[in-house]
Amino acid sequence: MNEATASGENKFGLADDEWQFYKYAHSKGKEGIKFSDRPPEMEVQAAYQAMNTLLKKSALEIVSLNGENMLRAIDLRDAEKASRMNDEQRFVYNAIRAAGNEGIWTKDLKKKTNLHTIVLNRTLKALEQKQEIKAVKHVKYPTRKIYMLFGITPSSEVTGGAWYTDQELDTEFIESLKTACLKYIMARSFPRNEQVRDAVFNAEYEHYPTAAEVRRFITESRISSVDLSVKDIGSLLDVLVYDGVVEKKLPYIAGFDEDMSDDEGDDSSVPWAYKAVRKTTSRLPTEAMTEIPCGKCPVFTFCVEDGPVNPYNCEYFKTWLDW
Repeated sequence: MNEATASGENKFGLADDEWQFYKYAHSKGKEGIKFSDRPPEMEVQAAYQAMNTLLKKSALEIVSLNGENMLRAIDLRDAEKASRMNDEQRFVYNAIRAAGNEGIWTKDLKKKTNLHTIVLNRTLKALEQKQEIKAVKHVKYPTRKIYMLFGITPSSEVTGGAWYTDQELDTEFIESLKTACLKYIMARSFPRNEQVRDAVFNAEYEHYPTAAEVRRFITESRISSVDLSVKDIGSLLDVLVYDGVVEKKLPYIAGFDEDMSDDEGDDSSVPWAYKAVRKTTSRLPTEAMTEIPCGKCPVFTFCVEDGPVNPYNCEYFKTWLDW
């Protein structure tokens, strides 16, 4: 409900007492009011009459909060729509409205309204034809039919957010962003010194990029036409971490112990930085002896037929042969 309506510029045909009680209930927001509550200046009899009338006009709804029945104000525009419907349509419409942008599954809707399947399907069809509600696909449950109000934009939980297009995972888009993010992190992870091979920054270096900086780079480069949040970029960078091409670390702070427990490390308030992992390549030529475990064995000199380390109980050989 907009401020103009809440301030009294449009009463939607409500009487003075009804409007006064409605504004009082509306001011309490989603917490609602008890049945015994009323505006301080309103008499008990007038308050009960206004409450009953508002319930009949669908301007108030009864909700269960913490095991107690409460009254909560409904947007008068939705109430006005509901007042023009029959009982079945109003019942279904209000149940769908209460689900918000998460929507409600037809099976849950049937349980909530307790309507027969035939009656429910007929009512849903009528409301769809009036463009009061719409059916949407849920990325997690593609076989389920989810309903929400016609003018509501589905939440990212329903649509899958930035990574989905038409309820399908956009792998090409994700891969292109991963590549761009990795290139940016690589450019800020190592010194640009052609004279020193495999040069690295010292331990005090504090300019590894954060998720917010990567997001700014993506936005300013216009790589993505989709408005990505820091959380979206963070989830993308986590994939790079799982792929082993990027490592997650705390920004350097003098005198600060970087060793943290897993629980502390999951704190979303920590400004994590990201550093690229440099690929190491062997400078030795690829030959038979460098490919088998013996060629790179750290205990090769101790390996004898009857010794504690021998070819028969070699763990490296077992792993190599199993592979």
